[in-house]
Amino acid sequence: MVVGGLDLAAYEYRCSGFAVIDEDSNSVEELVCIYRDSEIIENIDRFSIDVLAIDAPIAKVPRFREVDREAIRRGFRVMPPTFRHMKILTVRAWRLYQFLSSIGVTVIETHPRSALKNSGLSTVDEVCRKLNVSMDRYIDRLKHKDLRDALISALVALCYRKKFCIEMIEAVDGVIYVISSLQTTL
Repeated sequence: MVVGGLDLAAYEYRCSGFAVIDEDSNSVEELVCIYRDSEIIENIDRFSIDVLAIDAPIAKVPRFREVDREAIRRGFRVMPPTFRHMKILTVRAWRLYQFLSSIGVTVIETHPRSALKNSGLSTVDEVCRKLNVSMDRYIDRLKHKDLRDALISALVALCYRKKFCIEMIEAVDGVIYVISSLQTTL
């Protein structure tokens, strides 16, 4: 099984970080910038991704949601989908969500900064080590925030897929998935 993470940009001319983890080999198979929706869809198809965690609000209408309020109440600094670029991002995420769901991809929402914070660890490579995910050939790419966030998103998708080390921030209008504390697990 293969999972992916997408740090979706609001605009197609900006880098959307994209990460792929092969669950069988427990290794990062891809960590790159992609741009257009068509590239995102092509890569999801090329790697046969069955679970994709997106760092973007997945909502039909860009508005301040109860799930955003709950995340903020729990100490996470999420940006509500009401700011100008966040509205554009939300519309793009919803469009991708609808298409990918229609072809059988499970799409979940995440927030990488919150996922990392909730894990209790400091860096994405610490999370990879704790989950025994090999990412050695991509270590130099972690300097790029979009790629780092994509990899954290992929790790969330991996935890979701394994039904392990996953926690939900939940409200009537959505769910944001984060990594549960890894300080005492494993």
